[in-house]
Amino acid sequence: MKKIIELVEKSQQNKAKINTTADKFAKWYIILTLIGSIALYAFTQNLGLILAVLLVSCADDVAVAIPLAFMAAITTSARKGVIIKGGDFVEGLNNLKTIVVDKTGTLTKGKLKVVKFVIFDGQEEREILGMAGSTAELSSHPAAQAIVNYLKEKNLSFREPDKYNELGGKGAEAIYGNKKFISGELAYLQELGIKIAPEQLCAIKQEENNGFNVTLSDYDGKLAALFALTDELRPKIKETIADFKNLGINQIVMLTGDNEKIAQRVSNETGIKEYHVNLLPEDKIRYLKKYINKKSKTAMIGDGVSDAAALSLADIGIAMGAIGSDAAIESADIALMKDDFEDIPNLIKLGYKTMNIVKQDLIIWGTVNIVGLVLVFGGIIGPSGAAAYNFITDFFPLFNSFRLFK
Repeated sequence: MKKIIELVEKSQQNKAKINTTADKFAKWYIILTLIGSIALYAFTQNLGLILAVLLVSCADDVAVAIPLAFMAAITTSARKGVIIKGGDFVEGLNNLKTIVVDKTGTLTKGKLKVVKFVIFDGQEEREILGMAGSTAELSSHPAAQAIVNYLKEKNLSFREPDKYNELGGKGAEAIYGNKKFISGELAYLQELGIKIAPEQLCAIKQEENNGFNVTLSDYDGKLAALFALTDELRPKIKETIADFKNLGINQIVMLTGDNEKIAQRVSNETGIKEYHVNLLPEDKIRYLKKYINKKSKTAMIGDGVSDAAALSLADIGIAMGAIGSDAAIESADIALMKDDFEDIPNLIKLGYKTMNIVKQDLIIWGTVNIVGLVLVFGGIIGPSGAAAYNFITDFFPLFNSFRLFK
């Protein structure tokens, strides 16, 4: 956890600020207004004319209308269970071209499920299942919980062990009478020197090649059974990925700590062609940096503690909130509290709609300013008329921004 916190802090320091349209507009408006006023005074020496021009071209209306548009977008999203932590992230969605997404808990439900059980020759199935259930019941590992759920659906009773020991993520062992029962992955059982027959190894590799996680059961020094598990995809994932592409997201990348076979299966089922496997949290940071660029924005979507640093570094970090960790939500710029992955395309569409409103506000402001300047230079209105004209036209872009409050 300490290492994750350090990665998050470093990522936040390296995160690039999004330069918004309002920032750019304010910068150039001030410069052009100052230069224009000096030039006009130099040619006319007419303070009344300068005052009228400044009153007509005053940008107080867009100074309110643009933030109002972003506030409306944020409010509309909040009603739908999506928390956006600033208008600059709404604008960032408008220039989003790359999405980097973590697999577990984001593309998938983050909950393993047993899809196949194989008992090896010479073993008593009911006895092995009973010991597997009681051993798994004492573990907090996701694979163990999946085994417990699988066996409970079969209404099997569990045989309580005499002794139990969990082995730091590698597996678990339990003593029944004078015999030992071990549950764990292939590498761990091989590390213990347990003999695995060629046909058994073939069965294990077949399930791994199918993209499943495999948990093995050993009883009294003999390989007894295997459980093939998978993390189910969220509903409508493939359709959502297609929606991203239709919205102009030209690069979608999957990051995962799982192996190549599992990633390949998810790739085939989701349509995400680019992925990187066997990644630690620091590896995700390294890969994410490759996709961040100055020309467009890159979003990172994740849900867990290991994603927090990557969420902090991305131009736009999006956390799956309902099952996501507090660390992920805190580090993210946008949090989906309802945990619906398919809401993200709608979020991007809202970014597009908001920026269209902002552009319309600027066009409205520019149009009324041109009309006002024609009236001023035509001698039709003076400073007092310019003040009244400015007050009336201030409402035009404001009413336009109010359309986002739906």
